[in-house]
Amino acid sequence: MILEHFPDTTRVWIYATTRPMTIEEHEYLSARLGNFMEEWNAHGTKLQADFTTLHKRFLIIAVNEENQNATGCSIDSCVHEIQAIGKDLNLDFFNRMQVVYRDENNNMVVSCSIAELKDMIAHHDFPDDTPVFDNSLTRLGDLRSRWEIPANQSWIARYLTGVNA
Repeated sequence: MILEHFPDTTRVWIYATTRPMTIEEHEYLSARLGNFMEEWNAHGTKLQADFTTLHKRFLIIAVNEENQNATGCSIDSCVHEIQAIGKDLNLDFFNRMQVVYRDENNNMVVSCSIAELKDMIAHHDFPDDTPVFDNSLTRLGDLRSRWEIPANQSWIARYLTGVNA
C-alpha cells in the first residue's frame, strides 16, 4: 500500500516527471527530500509528512493534517524545494500538459503531450481502456483506489468520444 503509515484522509500532491528518473537521480531526490521532510513545518509546528516515488516517474508528497494543516507558506516551501531539485537534475515536475499512462504493448509507464495524445487517438493508437494516471487527486485514499484508471473514465474521455467506437 502507498504510504501505508498515513490515513486515507492524508493530503497529497502528485508530481510527474517528463521522463523516468535514473537510479542516481532517485537517490539524490530521496536524500534531499528526506532532509526537507525532517524540517518541514507550518507556523513552527513540524508537519507529519512523507514522500514516495513510484514507477520512476512520480513524486508523491503526503501530509497528514490531523494535527497540523499545511499552510500556504509551507506548501510554497515544498514547491520551491521540488523546483530546485528539478533544476539540479534537469527534471520537470511541473509540466501539467503531459499525460502519463501505461503503454499496452510493454506495460511501461510513459508520457506524452496532449497534442501527441490527440494524434494517437485520431490514429486509433490509444485504446479507450488505456490505463492513465489522474495526478489531480488530493487525498491519499483516492490515490490508493483510483489513481490509475481507464482513459474512458478519466478527463481524457472527452477526446475519445466517437473516435474509437
